[in-house]
Amino acid sequence: MPPAEPAEPDFDATTALRPPKLAKAPLVPEPDGTAILPVIPADDVPAPPGAESEVRKKRTVKRHRGEGGVRATVRGLGEALITLGAVVLLYAGYEVFGVSGEINNEQQTLSTDLDTMWEAEEEGDDGNPVPELGDAFARMWAPDIRAESWTLVEGTEPADIEYAPGRYLDGAMPGEQGNFTLAGHNVPAIFQKIRDLQPGDKVVIETKDYFYVYEVQEHVVVDETQVEITAPVPGEPGAEPGDEDYWLTLFTCHPLWDNYERYVVYSQLVETIERDPAGDLPAAAIDAEA
Repeated sequence: MPPAEPAEPDFDATTALRPPKLAKAPLVPEPDGTAILPVIPADDVPAPPGAESEVRKKRTVKRHRGEGGVRATVRGLGEALITLGAVVLLYAGYEVFGVSGEINNEQQTLSTDLDTMWEAEEEGDDGNPVPELGDAFARMWAPDIRAESWTLVEGTEPADIEYAPGRYLDGAMPGEQGNFTLAGHNVPAIFQKIRDLQPGDKVVIETKDYFYVYEVQEHVVVDETQVEITAPVPGEPGAEPGDEDYWLTLFTCHPLWDNYERYVVYSQLVETIERDPAGDLPAAAIDAEA
C-alpha cells in the first residue's frame, strides 16, 4: 500500500494576509511594581510666592547671628575712637583758644597794674619798690613773632608763670651784666613762638626808665636738667661775665606737646634807650625790620 500523503492544512486567505492583533495599550500606564519613580529636583519646582524671600531672610538671619559679635565689637571700637578723637580735638581747641583767651585777659590786667605802679613811682608815692613774686615789673616786645607785648612777672614758680613769662630770680635784671633769664609756658599766648626767632631779630625789654634792645644770637635745645642755661655766662657754669656778657635768655618746654627738653633762645644787649613815659615806643619794639 502506498504511503499516505500528509494532510494539507486548511488555508484561509482572508486570515493569512491579516497582521496579528496587538494588545491595546491603556491610555494611562499602570504602575509597575518594579519601577522606581524618578525624583524631580526641588530646584526645578517653582517656589510658591514669597518662599524665596523667606529662605534668603533665614540665611541672612543665620549669617548675622554668626557674625554679630565681631561686627558689634568693630562697631563699638569705631564709635569709641570717634568719641576719643572728638575729645582730643576739643581739648586741643581749648588749649589753643581757651587757655590763650585766659592768658590774654590776665596779661591785660597785669599790664594795667604795671602802668599804675610806674605812675605811682613817678609821683614818688612808693619810692622804687622791689616787685613781689608774681608781680609785674617789665614788658617785652618781639615784633618778629608777636604784635603785642608780654607783661613780665617776678619768679618762675608755677603760680608765678601761669599767665606770664617769669624772671629767674638768681639771674640779672634787665640791662644788667650777666644773664637776664625768662621762662614761659609752651602755649601760643606765651613762648610757643620763640621757635620762630632767628639770629638778628630784636627783642626789647621795657622798664620804667629804659628800653633795652637785645639781638638774637642763636637757639639751642637742651635736656630739662641742663640748668647751665641760666648761668651768668650761658652754658658756662662758674664763668665770670665779661664786658660782652649782657645776655637775655628765653626758654620754654620742648618738643611742642611735651616737656622733657628745653628750647632756648640767647640774645645779647645791643642798645639802651631812655624811656619817655609820654613818648613813643622805639622802632625795634614795633617794627620787625628795624
